[in-house]
Amino acid sequence: MHLTRRHFLKVSGALGVYLGITPFNVFGEDPPAGAEIKPVAKSKTLVLVFMRGGVDGLNLVVPWKDPNYQKIRKAIAIPPPAKEGAGRTLDLDGFFGLHPRMASLLPFFKDGTAAALHAVGHDRNTRSHFEEQDVWETGVTGNTINSDGWVNRHLLTSTGHGPIRAVAIGDALPRIMHGKCCAYAVHGVDDLSLPDTKTDRAVVGAALEHAYKKDAKGKSGDARDLLADTGQATLAGIDQLKGLVGKPYEPKTKYPQTEIARQLMQAARLIKADVGLEVVEVDYGGWDTHQFQGGPDGPYADLAQGLAESLAAFMTDLSDRAKDVVVLTLSDFGRTAAENGTLGTDHGWGNCLLALGASLKREGRKAVLGNWPGLAPDQLHEQRDLLHTTDFRDVIAEVVRVHLGNEALAKVLPEHEFKGVGLMG
Repeated sequence: MHLTRRHFLKVSGALGVYLGITPFNVFGEDPPAGAEIKPVAKSKTLVLVFMRGGVDGLNLVVPWKDPNYQKIRKAIAIPPPAKEGAGRTLDLDGFFGLHPRMASLLPFFKDGTAAALHAVGHDRNTRSHFEEQDVWETGVTGNTINSDGWVNRHLLTSTGHGPIRAVAIGDALPRIMHGKCCAYAVHGVDDLSLPDTKTDRAVVGAALEHAYKKDAKGKSGDARDLLADTGQATLAGIDQLKGLVGKPYEPKTKYPQTEIARQLMQAARLIKADVGLEVVEVDYGGWDTHQFQGGPDGPYADLAQGLAESLAAFMTDLSDRAKDVVVLTLSDFGRTAAENGTLGTDHGWGNCLLALGASLKREGRKAVLGNWPGLAPDQLHEQRDLLHTTDFRDVIAEVVRVHLGNEALAKVLPEHEFKGVGLMG
């Protein structure tokens, strides 16, 4: 049999799972010289929801009290809170509020297990989808071409508690997980068609040897060396995933019938399976709302409702495991402060992130964190965008250090001077 990498992916259930290793070093390498590798916190998981397209943070967590908000968004602004009437901002703190279609998240904000971080971004934003997704996924501003994902650098600079440390729920491994350590893309647990690794281990091993028989310099490697590292991790991961296939899963609550909800339910299933999972990533696209965005209703409102209801179901489904999980949303960039001529918003600057988790500390018990820069013309970046006052890398760093327990921030997010954001304490 001619064993290609494609054949390996097939025999290891690649319609649902594959090993994500960058081509320049497919079987990994030692951690950076001089690095002290420590274990991460046990049973802690970070769930990343990447809202691709650039979410309009100003209509997600609405600065309804800012006097300029309604002025510059006459058609798409969310009306201020009121005792009666639908389609109004859900007040959080007397200044900010949630989009009215996100009511399912309101209880989490009220009990302190959810928070928003406003005016988040970085000072080299190009407003390009491709470039900015790379920046947020690599944690590197400027030249990201040769950089791996910051999640993979977290894996490289720490040790875990199982063979499956990072999983993307989807058909492809995102840039955020590319690198020198094992990460998997899984469409769904029940979609896997995994080999019996007790009997087919030789086949999988031979496929690994053939598919990756040359190193980055084009030289052949020894199969035993290959399988000693990432190859063995692959087989161990397959064994773990195989143990879940065919087992019925009964969530603690009903999920919406949407793709984002399906992905989060798969994430909950993997977390509760105790396979050592530290990071899960899911994509939720459609946020590039240049035209007819809508206000309390419309395409954007539908997306916001889908996000909120899915996250609420996910956190409820986790039950007692929710104390070990933090959810963090990410996106390419924010949108323009003012609506455009087609009743939408264009690529912008500062944005809003959401976080959920029982371990959030929320500085001052605030529902919305960050230094609000304002929406007056002289307060905007280039007189068009919400100014960023919090660097996104500081948010990531706080979650990685406090929640996941990885102190090697200078390796995970290089060339950045860190500041606390008050999310995790």
